[in-house]
Amino acid sequence: MRKFMKGIIKKTTALILSLTLLFTLSTAAYAAVQGSWVPINGDSGVLGYATSKGTWLQDGFTADGYYVGKFGVFAPNIRILSAWVPARNSWLSAAEAGEFDCFIPFMSAAQAKLDEDLHGYRVLSVYSNRLTLSSVATDNYKKTRTTRLAMYKNPDINGYTIQVSTALAGDEKDMPSGSGSEWNNMSYYDYQVLRLFTNCVSRCGDKVATAIYSSWEDNNSYGLKMNEWVTVGDTLICYLPDEGAGLYEIRAAF
Repeated sequence: MRKFMKGIIKKTTALILSLTLLFTLSTAAYAAVQGSWVPINGDSGVLGYATSKGTWLQDGFTADGYYVGKFGVFAPNIRILSAWVPARNSWLSAAEAGEFDCFIPFMSAAQAKLDEDLHGYRVLSVYSNRLTLSSVATDNYKKTRTTRLAMYKNPDINGYTIQVSTALAGDEKDMPSGSGSEWNNMSYYDYQVLRLFTNCVSRCGDKVATAIYSSWEDNNSYGLKMNEWVTVGDTLICYLPDEGAGLYEIRAAF
């Protein structure tokens, strides 16, 4: 009996140590790093983050909550379809977003670019609980709209549900050449709108958009799973299949 109890104690201790190590490693990946901001090449619009150890932060979070990408470059504002979106230092929950009025300036600026390049074939709309991108078709002088992308408020997870019902041409995919160049390719613009949605709520908006694109169109390089939460930067993503569309639930990871 004594030997049996010793075996149980050893196994329990080992399990506790393993769980402690796992927790330490998982939290270390998202721990804030102490350091200071440094302009790159004297350009105050592009920054690097020098850590207290004398290295440049890459793919990590600063002490003041901002995310620095894998190349160690940080921009206080990111330009997407003529909309300048400020970098976030926290995840914007559905409760904090309120009635979605905060998104109107970004969507209006992006719509101006869509009108200039696509001449009315794509329309962004802001509602109290959702953002939508619709295609516009004219048949017998009657215009019809079809939702291609949407981001809905999801109070159940204090986050959002992104609906994808269109082809996406992401940064990791070669664009068609010739008459179907990226500037004439609707899927390119649709992907930029997805980036706009995700950058409005996440500190790692481009990483989240790439993960969704990769799941929908490519090789699922971020390993998104059906009905399971997967961490991508500061965001948890869960894929839900739907008829003719993909649904991606997103919420804060920490």
